Amino acid sequence: MVDLRDWSGLVRGRHDRFDGLHVRALSGAAGQSFASPFEVLANDGGRYFVKALEGCQEFARGSLAIEYVVAEAGRLIGAPVCDTSLIRIPEDLADWPMPFGKLQPGIAHASAAIDQAVECRPALQHRLKDDNRSRQVGLYALYDWCFGDDAQWLHDVDDDRAIYSHDHGLYLPPHDGTIRADLLRRCVDEPNELSDPADGLAPEAVRRVSAALERINRDALVKVVRGVPASWPVTDDDLEALGWFLEHRAPAVAARVRALI
Repeated sequence: MVDLRDWSGLVRGRHDRFDGLHVRALSGAAGQSFASPFEVLANDGGRYFVKALEGCQEFARGSLAIEYVVAEAGRLIGAPVCDTSLIRIPEDLADWPMPFGKLQPGIAHASAAIDQAVECRPALQHRLKDDNRSRQVGLYALYDWCFGDDAQWLHDVDDDRAIYSHDHGLYLPPHDGTIRADLLRRCVDEPNELSDPADGLAPEAVRRVSAALERINRDALVKVVRGVPASWPVTDDDLEALGWFLEHRAPAVAARVRALI
């Protein structure tokens, strides 16, 4: 049994030292959906959809941390999440109008654009396309493990409609873009399963994903939650609770994933 006290002091020393990816140019206006994503061209030549603090209502700016943690957690278990990264907003792009202020220099969250993407929600579709019989197993796991809500799936039309999970800002209780230790403690043992029928999922993927959840270790989760930039409005205590939540929850989610077949 994992005790929350085991995480005390593990999320310290967060910083904003990040120079791996930065915005070169803005190429699209901020959207009107939650967190107001906008399209950019980055220094690696790629197109990304970016969410910045000023695109969120002030109370929900922790949603950037949720986006970051859920995507990184998904990679730990091989779930099909979009390629994501921190991204730096340079000084010369400051003051661009945003729904809840003006864009400020600093660190935001970026998700790589898929050239021919079709969004489907909330039901899982195209299970027999591409390798979706396997890919969708990771979606069941991630949604349960990270207490998902507002399920959103992208299909890559250029890759036989391969499925991806994206837009995770409303995952975690209370599903409002905040991280709250009290609610994480209250919900840690509650299942949060996708309601989609599990017919046709690949048994080998069920075994692989459930085994990945069973192998989750504290060091990997500490690295994930400590990666949240210090300038993002989330406390170390709440991130410690989130790391504990994911560690504590993983074995039970693994058992529920195994039960899919």
